[in-house]
Amino acid sequence: MGKGSDAEDVAVSILEKIGYTILEKRKPVVVGGVKVAEIDVIARDQEGNVLAVEVKSGKASVTDVRQVFSNSKLLKVKPLLVCKGFSDASAVSLASELGVRYLLLPEYYLFTLEDFKEVSKEIIRDLLMLYLSLDVEGISEEDEKIVEALASSNSFSEASEKLGVSEEDLGRLISHTNIFKPGEKRTFSQLKLKAMLVKNRLNNKRWVENIEHKLDVLEKKIESLKK
Repeated sequence: MGKGSDAEDVAVSILEKIGYTILEKRKPVVVGGVKVAEIDVIARDQEGNVLAVEVKSGKASVTDVRQVFSNSKLLKVKPLLVCKGFSDASAVSLASELGVRYLLLPEYYLFTLEDFKEVSKEIIRDLLMLYLSLDVEGISEEDEKIVEALASSNSFSEASEKLGVSEEDLGRLISHTNIFKPGEKRTFSQLKLKAMLVKNRLNNKRWVENIEHKLDVLEKKIESLKK
């Protein structure tokens, strides 16, 4: 399903919730036996007015305003534009001039499946960048204990109990590690996430080192057999 159809489904749901009756979806406009346009939604408002509804998944432009106005004229109904906002002041001005009603959705926000995919990709990219940028070379044994406590706890107080220190002392210990930037405020969830990433990076580093050691031992055995 495309982004446009996702937005239309969301818009229909919202229109129904605020009292509109949906009469038809994706109505073709035929003139002289030729399909000249397609209207996203035909709806009736609480006063009984029939409207040609144009749904935009983003901000509406001057072209979008003209389109919904023209489509409504073809069907001899009133125009309604559903969008996240307008691209510029000229689009707002034209809508007012042509009498195009519009429903802005800042409180509902047309967050479509495609939007969700894009946000998810950004989050994954950020996590990968954070993971790959972690420097675990200079982490001491004390730092590792803090990492383990944070990664395995569900609260800051639980982590401090595992380390046998007060929450205030744990805060100071964290600020002096090579893992967290001093003075940077974080929620416990953020601290735990980074601790889990560091722990995983350390485990992977040790696994690679163990493999390299075994390969080195194997190489030496092979060399000794050649002699």
